[in-house]
Amino acid sequence: MVDPTDETKQWNLSVESVRRGFCTPKVLGGDIPDTETNGDAPNGTGDTVEDYEKALQIAYKEAQNGRLGIHSAKPLVRKLMNAGDEFEAMTLVDKVKRICTNGSVSCVIEYIFDGSRFRCIVTDPELETAGLLYGSFTLILAGVACPRVGNPRLNPPTPSEPFADAAREFTELRLLQRELQVTLNGTDKSGVCLVGTVHHPRGNIGAELLKNGLGRISDWTIRMMAPGDVPPLRIAENAAKVSF
Repeated sequence: MVDPTDETKQWNLSVESVRRGFCTPKVLGGDIPDTETNGDAPNGTGDTVEDYEKALQIAYKEAQNGRLGIHSAKPLVRKLMNAGDEFEAMTLVDKVKRICTNGSVSCVIEYIFDGSRFRCIVTDPELETAGLLYGSFTLILAGVACPRVGNPRLNPPTPSEPFADAAREFTELRLLQRELQVTLNGTDKSGVCLVGTVHHPRGNIGAELLKNGLGRISDWTIRMMAPGDVPPLRIAENAAKVSF
C-alpha cells in the first residue's frame, strides 16, 4: 500500500505493525546486525521472500530497542486471566471484599449466555496490585434463574427453553458491553463460576427480569444474598404471577 507520509513510497502494513510494536513476526530469525537498522529501514516491499522476512526481523528489533507497544515496560495489551485456570474464583471474592470500595468491583459485561449468566472482565484498578485486573469469569445472577438458551451447534441441536431468547435480549439491551459495579457473594459448586449482583444505575436487573416474567427465584443463589436484598426479588416475582 502507499506510504501515508510519502505517496512516492510503498508501505508494507505487516512490517510497519511490527515496527510499532503492535505485533511480532511468527518466526523469529537470527541476530540482525545493528548497522542494518540505521538509515532507511527496509519496508518489506522487496521482490523476494528473503527481503520480506529480513524486513520483519529488523522491524522487530527496532520495536524491541525502542520499547514500543507490547515491548514497553507496561504493555498496553491486556493479559486476560480465566477463573479456574489462572486464578481461583473464591480468591477474587475475598479480594473484592477486602480491597474494593463498598465491597463491589467494576466489571465489563462482555457476553450474555442467557438472561442470568454473563461473562465478565474485571476492570477495577483497585485490584491491579492483587494481580486480578482483567480477570475473566462467568457470573451467575444472584437470586434469579432465567430459561436456558439452546445450542444449535450440538448434534443434535438443543432447543431454547420458553422465553429464553426474550430474557437474553432483555439483559443484552441493558448490560452488554457496559462497565458496571458487581457485588460478589460466592461461587457455585464447581468453584469456577461466581454468584453476584449487578448494580445498574436504573435499578436491579434481577428484579426487572422477575417483574417481566422472564425468570424465577433461584433458591440456592438467593441464600447467598444479604437478607435486605431479598424482599425486592420476592415482590417482583409475586407481581409477575398476579399480572400474568
